[in-house]
Amino acid sequence: MLPSAITIIPVSMLFGVLAYRADWSMLEVLAAGFLGFTGSGQFALLPLVDTNASFLTMLIVCASINSRYFPIAFTTTKRLPKTFFARTFVSHMLGDEAYATERSGDTVKETLIIRLTIFAFWVVSGVIGAIVAQVIPSAWLTTDIHLGFPASVVLVHLSVSQIKMRVSGIFLMQSVMVLTCLLLATAFYWWLGPTYFWIPSVIMTAVVLDQWKKHE
Repeated sequence: MLPSAITIIPVSMLFGVLAYRADWSMLEVLAAGFLGFTGSGQFALLPLVDTNASFLTMLIVCASINSRYFPIAFTTTKRLPKTFFARTFVSHMLGDEAYATERSGDTVKETLIIRLTIFAFWVVSGVIGAIVAQVIPSAWLTTDIHLGFPASVVLVHLSVSQIKMRVSGIFLMQSVMVLTCLLLATAFYWWLGPTYFWIPSVIMTAVVLDQWKKHE
């Protein structure tokens, strides 16, 4: 559990730094971590707030990103508390790291400890990142520096790795599939902009991979 919790510290701190640079208050950073608890969802909110997007837009974006947790949560119902509020809270704390750490034979107590620990690490690290950002020289946090670039590179690497894992066959065809998916994402980025491009990109990538599987 602890290795998984420790690995999310720099990511959550980065969110805190970016949120501080976007003039978020400490309370807003804390609330985003406590209510959101999804790195992708919280990072997606930052540019939306900067562009004065409506609350409905932010809600739709966050809900669509977090919707993947609904089927995941259903597979863990046997190790959740019985009471409604406790069950809801423990379900809310489910994240990718916790899901990867848990085992089907875990007790309710073990599940609670795993999720609460990782959840606490995420929320506290985000606040620490905002605090650290206050003492960092302002020149280091100018808008000319894309602090989210390392996170973007990691996401691209993970995306390529996932595509390659799902595409069997010779190396050349794997490269063609990866290139096709990247070109689709680039086209949607140019057409729809940085905020909304990912939704059709994910859909089209899923369609391409599905068609590939049918013709293997």
